Amino acid sequence: MTMERMKHLLPNDRMKVIQQEVFFTDADSVLTLLYQPLIGREAVALFQFLKEEAAKQASDASASHHYVMTMLNMDLDEFYEARKRLEAIGLLKTYKESLSYTTFYYLLQPPFSAKGFFADSMYAVLLEHQVGQDVANQLKRKLIQPKKLPDSVQQLTTSFDEVFTTVAPKEEAEGPTVKQEEQFEESSLPVDWLKKMLSQQQLQPETILTQSNLIFMEKMIKIYDVNFLELEKAVMWAVTEASTLDRKEFHAMCKDIYYKKHGTVPPRLYRQNEQSTEKPPINKNKSTNTSNQSENLSKKDKLIHHFETITHRQLLEDQSSSGVASMKEIDMITEMMETHGLEQPVMNVLVDYVLKRNQNKLAKNYLETIAAHWSREKITTAEQAMDIAKREHHMYQKWQQKKQTQTKKSNEVLPKWFKEQKESKKKQPVKQEKSAEELEKDRQELEQFIKSFQK
Repeated sequence: MTMERMKHLLPNDRMKVIQQEVFFTDADSVLTLLYQPLIGREAVALFQFLKEEAAKQASDASASHHYVMTMLNMDLDEFYEARKRLEAIGLLKTYKESLSYTTFYYLLQPPFSAKGFFADSMYAVLLEHQVGQDVANQLKRKLIQPKKLPDSVQQLTTSFDEVFTTVAPKEEAEGPTVKQEEQFEESSLPVDWLKKMLSQQQLQPETILTQSNLIFMEKMIKIYDVNFLELEKAVMWAVTEASTLDRKEFHAMCKDIYYKKHGTVPPRLYRQNEQSTEKPPINKNKSTNTSNQSENLSKKDKLIHHFETITHRQLLEDQSSSGVASMKEIDMITEMMETHGLEQPVMNVLVDYVLKRNQNKLAKNYLETIAAHWSREKITTAEQAMDIAKREHHMYQKWQQKKQTQTKKSNEVLPKWFKEQKESKKKQPVKQEKSAEELEKDRQELEQFIKSFQK
C-alpha cells in the first residue's frame, strides 16, 4: 500500500476542504448507524473531521495532510484507504492541483437522509446483507418512524379563506416547464438488446425498461454479480401481465442467481485488493467436464449433481404442476438458508427431504428444526445432507414400527368368556392346605360314621 500511496499522496501535500451543500439534519445519525457498517469507522471519522474542517477553514487557507494524521491518530496509508472508501460510497469528490506544490481539493458530498438511504435500492440491500434483515428493519423504524399526534387532538389550523378576503392574481413566469428527472448517467446495460428481446416476446419495452427501472436493474446486477445472459432470465421472470417490471421478483431472481454461483455468503463491500475471509463453497462432486462424465455417474451421483446445479426456486418449480413456485416459500427458504449458513446444495436436499416426508407441504417449524440440526452437524455438501437424511429416515421408520407394535398389543381383543373366567378366579378365596392333625381327625370321624351303619 505504501508504494502505491506514495505515487498519489505525500504528507506535505496541501489540502482544502469544501462543503457546497447543506447536509440533512440527521446526517450524523445516518453516518454512524447506516454508512459505518458499510465503509468502517475510520472512513466515517475522516468524513466527520473533514466536515468540521470545512466549517472553520478560511477560503484561502489550506492544511497539510500531516495535520490530519496528527488529529486523527492515523498514518497516511490509513488516511488514503479511508479517503478511497468515502469516494467509492459517494461521500467525497477529490480534485488535484499541481503547481509549485500539490494541493488536493476535497469536496464533501451530502450523505443521504435516513429516508433516502433506505429508498436507495443498492445501499438498502447492502446494509441488509451486512447487518442482517432484523437489525436493518430496526434501524429503519428508529430513524424514519413518523411522529404521530394523539388521537384526542383537534385540528385548529386557520384556513386561507379565513384570513384573506381578496387575492391579487399572480402572473406566472412564462417559459417552458422543466421536468425534474432523476439524474441518470448513461447505463452500462445492453438496453438495445433488452428492447429487442422483449419485443420478440410481444412485450412493451417502453413500460418495462423505464429510466428508474434501468437504474434499479443496474444496481441489482452489480450487487448480485449477474451477467447479461442471466439478466435476460431475471427480466423475463419479473415481467408482469401488465407488461411492467416487478422489482421484488427481479430482486429475488438476482438473489437466487447469486446464491447459485457463490453459495450462502451474502454480498458485501470488499476492496479490490482484499480477499474475503469467507471461503466459497467447495462442491466435491463437481467436475469441469460434467457433461462428458454424466453417463458414467451412478444414480446417487446424478442426484448429487442435480442438487448442486439448481436453486431452491427451481426445485419448487419442478415440484409444482403449474411450474410456478410460491414467492412466500422461496423467501422463507432463502432467509432460513442465510440464518443457519447452509449451502445451496444442502438446502436443496433439505427441501426435497421435507416435501417427501410431509406430503409435499413445507412446514416452517419442521423445516427450521432440521436446518438448525444440520447446521450444528456442519453439513456442507449435498452428499453429506443425503446421508444424514437417510439415517434420520431409517430411525424414523424403526420408531414407527416399534410404536405400531406396542399399539397392536395394547389394542388386542380378548374373548368375553376369558375375561369372565379370569375375574371369577380373582374373586374366589384362596384355599389353605390342612395340617396333619386336622387330616387325622377327619379320618377318624369318617371311620366312626361308617361303623354306625354296620351295627
